[in-house]
Amino acid sequence: MRKYTLIIVFILLGNCGFSQNLTMGSLPSERLFVSTNATSFITGETLHYKLYFWNSETGNKSAISAVAYIELVDSNKKIVSRQKASQTNQTAAGDIFIPSTLTTGNYKLIAYTNWMLNESRQNFSECDVTIINPFTRTDVSKNFINDTLKTKIRQYPPAQEANVFKTNKKAYSTRDKVELELPLLSGNFVLSVRKKSSVFETITKNPKQFLEEFPKNPIAFQHAFSTIPEIRGELISGKITPKSPENVNNRIVALSVLGKNPAFKLVETNAEGKFTFILDQNPGSQDVVVQILDDNRNNLEFTLDKPVEANLSALVFPTEIKIGIQDKESIEQRSIASQIENAYYNLKKDSIQQTAPALPFYNVAEKVYVLDDFTRFLTIRETITEILKEVDYKKTRKGYTVFLRKYMATSAVYGPPLVLVDGLPIFDLNELFDFPAAGIYKVEIVNDPYIYGPKTFSGIIHFITKNNDFELKTNAGYIKKINFTRPSSQKIHWSPDYAANKNSRIPDYRQQLLWIPELQLSGKPQTVSFYTSDTAGEYEIILEGFDSDGKPLYQKDYISVN
Repeated sequence: MRKYTLIIVFILLGNCGFSQNLTMGSLPSERLFVSTNATSFITGETLHYKLYFWNSETGNKSAISAVAYIELVDSNKKIVSRQKASQTNQTAAGDIFIPSTLTTGNYKLIAYTNWMLNESRQNFSECDVTIINPFTRTDVSKNFINDTLKTKIRQYPPAQEANVFKTNKKAYSTRDKVELELPLLSGNFVLSVRKKSSVFETITKNPKQFLEEFPKNPIAFQHAFSTIPEIRGELISGKITPKSPENVNNRIVALSVLGKNPAFKLVETNAEGKFTFILDQNPGSQDVVVQILDDNRNNLEFTLDKPVEANLSALVFPTEIKIGIQDKESIEQRSIASQIENAYYNLKKDSIQQTAPALPFYNVAEKVYVLDDFTRFLTIRETITEILKEVDYKKTRKGYTVFLRKYMATSAVYGPPLVLVDGLPIFDLNELFDFPAAGIYKVEIVNDPYIYGPKTFSGIIHFITKNNDFELKTNAGYIKKINFTRPSSQKIHWSPDYAANKNSRIPDYRQQLLWIPELQLSGKPQTVSFYTSDTAGEYEIILEGFDSDGKPLYQKDYISVN
């Protein structure tokens, strides 16, 4: 007899949750360096960012946290955009579209990890961002003055002399090809090519300045802490409470991330009824169902812990925006350009970087029935009877029971099989049998005893629908469906190709000619090519990041487009 075994190891947690205010001795702190494509934006433009995770103990890139939180905060200290980014090779990247619902004003882009929340606000990465909304007349007009620009101008440090990148020329025509020869370095960098703007650009920290300030921060801390690092992935925690006096220890709680590539987790509560899940996969869906799997779950309910949020009280914003009347034309041109670009969005979409779909927790099913390969039946009952040879069912006054024929006599030893629909464990099988069989795409079966976390099953029967549209009808305190923000998928940013007159009939008013957040250099000659747009002006090329030894790099050059 073959057994499938999968043991979930909860780093720092155990398998049944954790208590607050733990003390774990001396542990390194963590920092984030943030690189952005600009610090001023017109509504309709996109803010791109790249994160580097840094470890205080090693003085190099960090693998402490798997997830970072990025927030755009307005001057009222209200979060207007919140994202997560998954760490890959100690870096992460993403973007924030600036919608027309935002008003003209000063904002902060802050970035932190769950582990950093144990420390003071000063350890967060933050940079000033200015947003202009030209569609709201009152916002723009009240900030115009008949004077020169009053905000700080971005002051970049001089570029390093060694290994400076080179372009094939300095002046280009519109829709011209640029060849950029990269320096002979090894490391992970970000490359940005954007039209230069002197309008309300603020001072930002470069990688060298980040490292110069880094030793001033505490190297480690030994005090009690309230948040733990998300080493393997995002954390979802909660607590079971009984409606009448009852033991809440060793209760089974299930979590399902819905979608085409579902994830399924099982954990056991501790003596206080607490539980914690680690989402170590990123299926992309934000629909999550948490439910108690217990025969007496009608007497149980649970609450989920609120995500720990950063304390924004100490954030300091510039008091005002003063834009010179001479900047009005520049703002109007950028606004028109962004509107044209957005009008052609469907032809210029970024693509999602394809990754291999995550396998289900049972890895590979022993038997797979694709129902279109068989004569179709109207009901689940007929489908089980006529197609699924390993499966049978019974119906009593209490409802349906499903079992694997092979282990019917020994079900008391291994327990009933785990029945799933689109990754959702089905406690009330009436809901499964009421679902039309025509909506089922395939059935996957593990026809052997299976140990998953704290629970043993006589096997697994997984029904997968065609449209991932199965929904539990149960509405009780022991089950909750939540919208849980997941990390964004990595993108491949759209870039036109004007060779052989490709894309020639599509308007091109890009201000951002190139953004490569994950530029891997190996010390060998490497060239990046891209095309200029229909927007003339001076463009700045910025390459920054850290080499393979953790040394900072910041280089800048200019090209002109006429």
